[in-house]
Amino acid sequence: MLGSAIDVLWTARYDYQPGWVLEPHRHNFFQMLYVLGGKGAFQLEDHTFALRPGLLLLVKPEVVHGATASAVIKTLDIKFHVRNPKLRSALLRAPSCANMSGSPVPELLERIRFEGEHQRPLYRDVCRALMAEILLLYLRHHSGVEAQPAAPLDARELVQDSLLRRGMDYIRKNYAGTLGVNDVANALGCCDRSLRQHFRNVLGVGPLEYLQRYRVARAKELIEYSDYSLKEIAVRVGFRNVQHFTRLFAVAEGQSPGAWRQRYREGIRKDVCINPHFENANRTRQVVS
Repeated sequence: MLGSAIDVLWTARYDYQPGWVLEPHRHNFFQMLYVLGGKGAFQLEDHTFALRPGLLLLVKPEVVHGATASAVIKTLDIKFHVRNPKLRSALLRAPSCANMSGSPVPELLERIRFEGEHQRPLYRDVCRALMAEILLLYLRHHSGVEAQPAAPLDARELVQDSLLRRGMDYIRKNYAGTLGVNDVANALGCCDRSLRQHFRNVLGVGPLEYLQRYRVARAKELIEYSDYSLKEIAVRVGFRNVQHFTRLFAVAEGQSPGAWRQRYREGIRKDVCINPHFENANRTRQVVS
């Protein structure tokens, strides 16, 4: 099995503050760094890459690398060994970066971090499988076959119902504005009852619940990866006010958006060792002007 030939060592969610430097160094394992936001520069031997959201960097074994932050850089970072000769060879030949914006990569990295923190039965096997998917998506990206963007809540491409698929697309494009079931039905040229039936028959929820779930999913991304206030996030994802947002978020996630943000931020710069024998070396420092 491909996943069994991957050893995930460590992962973390990092915020590099302006002026922070990752000292040039090398190591004998692979590393991937996904940029969630911010500005800076990443050096790989003689090449310098401008950091931008959606960039996924592949650091190969024994390659000297380092970084500098000119604005707060938000990253998902992971280190791993690859034992499978075919996969290892493909990664060693692959380019060192890719624009993976809109891909499932950040969600997969977050799932690995979750597994590492909670260490449920078979968590290392789950991490291997998730890492294998990330690596295959990376290689497929460079093969010229683009991965489809992740579809939170469901996979639209698997939906055969044409009216439902168009309804989902319309909601996902217009979720941030004032939107009701009537608006969606009118845009699709159908009646409210028909729209509700199509949603419930396939997804098991009505269009309004789907809309609210989608808004919460988008809000979670902003809570985790942005510095917007909760009030700003509520407006950006289409809720009437922060109280309405807080109530629906708590129903969906079991805790308030403020508690969600606090828990997430407590995990920033927290080493999560998937392999219990791995010790991560901290090579960051802050430059004093």
